[in-house]
Order: sequence, then C-alpha cells, then structure tokens
Amino acid sequence: MIKATSLAIAALACLPSLQAALAAGPAETDRRVRLLAATCITCHGPGGQSLGAVPSLAGQDKTYLQTAMHEQKKGERDTTVMRKYMKGFTDDEIAKLADYFSNLK
Repeated sequence: MIKATSLAIAALACLPSLQAALAAGPAETDRRVRLLAATCITCHGPGGQSLGAVPSLAGQDKTYLQTAMHEQKKGERDTTVMRKYMKGFTDDEIAKLADYFSNLK
C-alpha cells in the first residue's frame, strides 16, 4: 500500500507542471510535444526557465538544444539523469522538443 500511496503523491506533485506545459507554448505545438516537455520542466523550470543550477531551456538556440540532447543520449555529456530521459526519446521527439523550447520566451 505504501508504494501506491507514494506513486499517487508523486503523480499529484507533477500535475501542476503537466498542466502548465499543456497550456503553454506556441499555438502550433502539438499536444504530444507539450506533454513530453512536461518531463523537462520539473528540473528546468516552468516554461523552461530554470529556478536554480539547472540550465534554462527557453529561448535557447534550436540546434544547440538538439545537439545537447543527442550528446546526452549517446553518453557524450556528463549528466545526472538526462541520459536516462534522452534514451527514451526518438530523434523526431528530440527535434520537436528542441523546436518547442527554442520558441519559448
């Protein structure tokens, strides 16, 4: 029962971030990309604006973001959890995430 409770608490904790991601961003951005971006804002801040030591994503150069994500996926960058996240994304999803965050102010 403790595991189910912990999972429910974690899901509720992510809900505001998910709702913000679904409501934010350029109008042409499809819902799937905004949903994927919700996984990023937990560390990189609401709207891609970091609140701490983690880099902001909003407004970064699209090519830079895409290259950085591919390097993390390949293990060419020393990161904490990013490699695990990036391994779960396809090249197309990475391209769309880079486009999404580069278009945020």
